[in-house]
Amino acid sequence: MVPWDESAWCDPGSVEEWVARAQRRHGGRDAAHAELHAREHYAWMVRVRATRIELFAEMCRRRDVPVPHTVGELLLCLARLGLFEVTDEGDGDPWVRPRLDRDPLDVLPLSPRERELELRAQRDDQAVLVAIAIRRLAQRTRRRWRRRVVTTSLPNLANAAGVTVEQARRSLDDLAEFTGLGVTPARSAEALRLTVPWPDFRLRFPFTELPAPEHAI
Repeated sequence: MVPWDESAWCDPGSVEEWVARAQRRHGGRDAAHAELHAREHYAWMVRVRATRIELFAEMCRRRDVPVPHTVGELLLCLARLGLFEVTDEGDGDPWVRPRLDRDPLDVLPLSPRERELELRAQRDDQAVLVAIAIRRLAQRTRRRWRRRVVTTSLPNLANAAGVTVEQARRSLDDLAEFTGLGVTPARSAEALRLTVPWPDFRLRFPFTELPAPEHAI
């Protein structure tokens, strides 16, 4: 059953919980580094969460739709915004059909600037998904001093990350710029050689999936 009465917005927990979880994963000499990354990521995530909630509330006000507080209210809100169709037969478990033919950015009442920021957020999300896939591959490779070397192909990496090949290519450019990821062609035509900063990359992307509220709308 869908938890219709639960909060529409994820509870990030406390920063102490994030630090403790990071230090359990990365103890010993990496503990201090793990704490720093956890605190920085938590602070960033809380800011993103607040911004996303306020933007969503503003979109609701623009369409004269009540701001949702529960999962059930959120679904009805998204239906009124044109992203879902909901058929309720009175049994408390409605039929839901997503409008996959509609691009949310074309449907939601966003200003040009907000649309631009949302596109940037989606691009960041895609980069995180690619980073998670790279980290998983790197963890299987032989240890080297301050780095891991991964050989893969763009289609395989895109498939592992759940993004398109073009999105994966763009994400590699972003990760190279912001994390120091090295990207060079390998011997075969489609292969890529990725030099992954280690353990920095692992500490920066420790999660197994894109954590809320980092999802773009």
